[in-house]
Amino acid sequence: MARAHDLRPLLALARADGSMPHFLRPTPTGPIADIDAELDRIRATPAEDVRTEIERVLKQCGALPADVQRALLTDDAAERLAQLLAAIWIELVQPSWARMQGCLERDILHQSRSLARHGLAAVLEDVAPTLGLEGRRVLARKDGSERRGLDETGMLFMPSIFIWPRAATVHASPIGPLTIRYLARGTEALWSPPSTDRHGGLRRLIGNTRAQILHALDQPTHTTALARELGRSPGNVADHLAVLSSSGLVGKVRMGLHVIYSRTSLGDAILRGGCEPAPAT
Repeated sequence: MARAHDLRPLLALARADGSMPHFLRPTPTGPIADIDAELDRIRATPAEDVRTEIERVLKQCGALPADVQRALLTDDAAERLAQLLAAIWIELVQPSWARMQGCLERDILHQSRSLARHGLAAVLEDVAPTLGLEGRRVLARKDGSERRGLDETGMLFMPSIFIWPRAATVHASPIGPLTIRYLARGTEALWSPPSTDRHGGLRRLIGNTRAQILHALDQPTHTTALARELGRSPGNVADHLAVLSSSGLVGKVRMGLHVIYSRTSLGDAILRGGCEPAPAT
């Protein structure tokens, strides 16, 4: 458990003005990070690279307790840090990961559609308004104070639900792509408790679960992600989606391995109205 571990070595590295060792931020190999794969990559970092990165960061940390510094400079530092990260994941993240993952997947889908329809400049304007494109190859701060050429490693957009209140940050490891971290769409709703009275009339009309599904489709998503968010089985959610689809409230389209559902204009209208009775005249 996380509270049984001495977290000071990890906290010491986090103190260095946000400059974590590069090996503790492995570039994801897929659209959604796999914690076990990332921890394995941390453990596999050569000891010499680990020591070089930790020494670089420690120079920014100021004085540290001697036992913390010794723990960070041992040959098995990568393994120790991976164990700490695993403990934090199990205690703090894993219990809510299904909902978090659904939020991230919906954001990735939204940004992918935006990229296909409107281009890279529009995506940058959305996730990192202080950044823009200069020509076709160069990413630049709009005030012209900083420029970064895009090489063959490309650019990686990384949604986060923990970056609030910052809109976006940019970092790049020595060998990785230029990475833009930004606040995922829907994060605020993820942390806010659901309202018990919202859309009461709609729930009475179509049922509580279908009203929840209709409300959750603020961003197009697939059955599995909806099931995670609502804490229901994919089969149960699929049955309700079929009813909503046949009623004209939800549309669907296949994208790769998933069938993506979204509200129709009728679904938007009925959700906005909430089906509450009109005031008496």
